[in-house]
Amino acid sequence: MAAKCFLLFLFTSAQLWAENTITFYGSDSRINTPILTFEEKQTLSAEEVLSTGHFQQGIYEESQGFSERAYWHKLTFPKLTSSDTEKTIHLSLNYYLIEHLDFYLFHGDQLQNHWKKGALDDWQNDASHYNGIWVPISLSNKNNTTLLIRKQGNSPLLTPFMLFDDVSAETQKVQQLIFWTFIISSLSILLAHNVFVFSLLRQPGFVYYLALNVAIIIALSVITGFNRWIFSPEINQWIIRNLFTIFGIGAWILFRFSLHFLKEIHIPSPQSFVKRYGDVFFIAFLFSTQIFSVKTGALFFGAVELLMFVVCTYWGIKAYRKGFIAVRFYLFSWFVLIIGSILNTLIFWEVLPINLLTESIFPVSSLLQLLGFSFAFADKAKQFERNRALQALTDYSTGLPNRTYYFDKLPALLPQITQNTPQLALIMIEISNYPTLSQAFGPAKADSAICETIKNIHKQVLRMEGILTFPLPNKSAQTLIRITSTNIVLISTTPDRIKQQVLEIQHIFDTPTLINKIHFRHQYKIGSALYPSQGSNLDKLYQNALIANHSVTHLSGNWATFTDSLKNNHAHQLSLITQLTDDIQLEKLHFHIQPQVNLADRSIIGGEVLIRWHNQYLGQVSPAEFIPLAEQTGLIYKLTDMLLEKVFHWASEHPRLLETQRLSVNISALDLLQEDFAKRVIKQIQSHQLSAKKFTIEITETSVFQNNDIVHNNVKLLHRTGFKLAIDDFGVGYSSMQNLVSLETDELKIDQFFVMNLLNDPQSQTLCRNMIDLSKALTIISVAEGIESEEVLQLLLQWQCQVGQGYHLYRPMTPTDYLTLVG
Repeated sequence: MAAKCFLLFLFTSAQLWAENTITFYGSDSRINTPILTFEEKQTLSAEEVLSTGHFQQGIYEESQGFSERAYWHKLTFPKLTSSDTEKTIHLSLNYYLIEHLDFYLFHGDQLQNHWKKGALDDWQNDASHYNGIWVPISLSNKNNTTLLIRKQGNSPLLTPFMLFDDVSAETQKVQQLIFWTFIISSLSILLAHNVFVFSLLRQPGFVYYLALNVAIIIALSVITGFNRWIFSPEINQWIIRNLFTIFGIGAWILFRFSLHFLKEIHIPSPQSFVKRYGDVFFIAFLFSTQIFSVKTGALFFGAVELLMFVVCTYWGIKAYRKGFIAVRFYLFSWFVLIIGSILNTLIFWEVLPINLLTESIFPVSSLLQLLGFSFAFADKAKQFERNRALQALTDYSTGLPNRTYYFDKLPALLPQITQNTPQLALIMIEISNYPTLSQAFGPAKADSAICETIKNIHKQVLRMEGILTFPLPNKSAQTLIRITSTNIVLISTTPDRIKQQVLEIQHIFDTPTLINKIHFRHQYKIGSALYPSQGSNLDKLYQNALIANHSVTHLSGNWATFTDSLKNNHAHQLSLITQLTDDIQLEKLHFHIQPQVNLADRSIIGGEVLIRWHNQYLGQVSPAEFIPLAEQTGLIYKLTDMLLEKVFHWASEHPRLLETQRLSVNISALDLLQEDFAKRVIKQIQSHQLSAKKFTIEITETSVFQNNDIVHNNVKLLHRTGFKLAIDDFGVGYSSMQNLVSLETDELKIDQFFVMNLLNDPQSQTLCRNMIDLSKALTIISVAEGIESEEVLQLLLQWQCQVGQGYHLYRPMTPTDYLTLVG
């Protein structure tokens, strides 16, 4: 609507030419008669204009523009021939915005009739106004007939004039009435429908669409002439006087409608100048319509509508390129709006003929525009419904299918998939260090790192052959399903190539991820299960792949395939977790001590505390079996607290022991990531009145400690209290040189893997000797684990290793036996 008004007023404000002719429609052939025009310098009566007015053709175009002056037009008809006793022809106008419009009919120099048909005139209850502006011209057989038309007002244009005989006039009036009825009925029905839709949807943007409906009804009623048919004279005159204000409000409504229609896809952006100051701009324009002349207001309005057309079309195209399909009807409405405006303007240029069809272009295009916006709203609702369905089936961060897709959507597709590929393999990938990352760097950065890795895996899998694709509601296809934040699955259609496919995925994990400017490699586990031999449905297949995934250990590698023995082992692990939870609560776990020896003189200088668990149902359970389970399930925190409490309590009962001995206690790396860990340990040791200087805390798996404030604060507080810190199993796992400094390490424990192979493996000899030299250079104590023979001990002595432990020296023993040994 707004752009239609723009093109119309752009035409009129420029005072474009119109042919100086009268068109006659009737039984005779078409005739063209020039229109003579006279400019009124002073107020004159019709009789004075007829007798003294200097009519000419040259100022006709001037009369068609914006002007406060009055212009007179003269149409002269010859007297009837003797064969015609009387004849009436009818003059009709298609433009209804001239404020004051007077028609004077003369036979010779005698005034026969006077009609007032201006937009601000009182038509004196003339019923014919319901059919538009119709002036009956009765022709005389005695004198020439003259029709004087006086035009005064700010609105431009008067032509085209159309003349009809009686039959054609009646036909034209009926057609006009039918046409108006159709337009008004259509707009009213559409408005009623939209009010009903709004009552259901209650979308804020829909209010602007309803207001746009009303604005278009008002604008069309004025432009096409049926305003007097639906409004009272008072309301009609108010509309005419404030026409550009109404057009400005309509343009603002369309602007607000566009903002609400496109806001869900963030077009325009919140920082957009047009969005931030658009309302202020329209308010300024509305004020200007009350200050400046109508001509100036028309020019301003033309500029506003041109800007709106450019901006809204740009927004629409941008939204469509972003995948907002519903905007196609929005763009269609703008296209119809422009085409309708251009064609309507061509009528005034007389490029197109004036008939019912061409007169229908402007109202019909307005109606189509409204329908287009209505369809756009409906399409938007459908798209959002599709988006909601898509969101229910996809992961927000990666756009991949989610858990719901796997368990609800995929089973329905499985029969179709297995028709072509009866053998499948489910590959499950778990990024297992997410909790550690989250504690070390914060949840946001941990999520970002995980998502980046998953996207990299997806890019790699897209290039792999033999991987099943999963169709989504938006017609895209993905190859990964993100079950949880750390678990993803893919389905191989070539189980015989699964080893190669897993190797390609592992290559992704070998590429470091940058977190806080630190290159970091994710820890991960991969499990797989075959369909249908190891799972006849997706639920069972997932369960078995999960069991295989959880069976992965540091020693077994990163990938495990499902077997029946794994299933039995999984049930055993569940039993272990249940029994471990109960026994920790009941403090049924105990500890042994393995003596540590000064290698130079073979004297016992302390011992390492080793946790032990004997369950009444399971028997003796190895720490290598239950410690990883405790870390996975979060039981490790309670386990550490329980162990420290037992050790401190025992040591407090034998105070003389600590006069000559030290005790080393192992903790998990996860313990140091707890913010209050050091405070709890200090509180425990103080409650037993023990000296922290007699205790060493051994830590493993230290890769996550880099640049972690929580770890550094715990280490600093433990050191300040007097505890010594040792890096356990140095040389294997995830320990690093940097941690020797960042943890302020007091001891370096060389892993038994290197010590036990010293006699047969030159590489182990090199590494072991270098670690001892490193300890000497850093002035920290070197401790060798796993000494199994005298030859190994002598070799370590030769390299000046300071402390050792192992079966060749002493086996782990009960606290009572340890007391006896050192007593």
